Amino acid sequence: MDRLVMAKQGTDLHTSNLTQALAYEVARDGFLDYHIHEIRRVYKARRDVMLEALERYFPEGCSWTRPEGGLFLWVRVPDPIDTTTLLPTAVARRVAYVPGSAFYVEQARGARAMRLNFSNASPEHIEEGCRRLGGLLKEEIARSRTIVAVPA
Repeated sequence: MDRLVMAKQGTDLHTSNLTQALAYEVARDGFLDYHIHEIRRVYKARRDVMLEALERYFPEGCSWTRPEGGLFLWVRVPDPIDTTTLLPTAVARRVAYVPGSAFYVEQARGARAMRLNFSNASPEHIEEGCRRLGGLLKEEIARSRTIVAVPA
């Protein structure tokens, strides 16, 4: 009970006592330092799995960031792929991303980009998701090359 009393002594008018007590418990005795170290290790490993899978499965003409931190990769795809239009097909194949258009006021500027999240999936799911998405991108590129203009 003395821990709760100690946490209550530092209360303010905006944060609940329970929240403050929880924050105190998480921060004391080095738990938070350990957790930050551990989660950085996990996210780095997942990021590396995604980078390797993109190299393996994504078609030529795609590019992506290689972040030193964070939770996401930014991917660019070649013309004429529109990531917003492609999203329903990707979801039907049980893989998802955030279309680049969500990050631009002028949505057309993000049409050939997507944000991929590596923070909340296992390495196996990351691998499989990149395989599925890479296959879909390859199909879209091949499909766009077979469209032939009909003379007027």
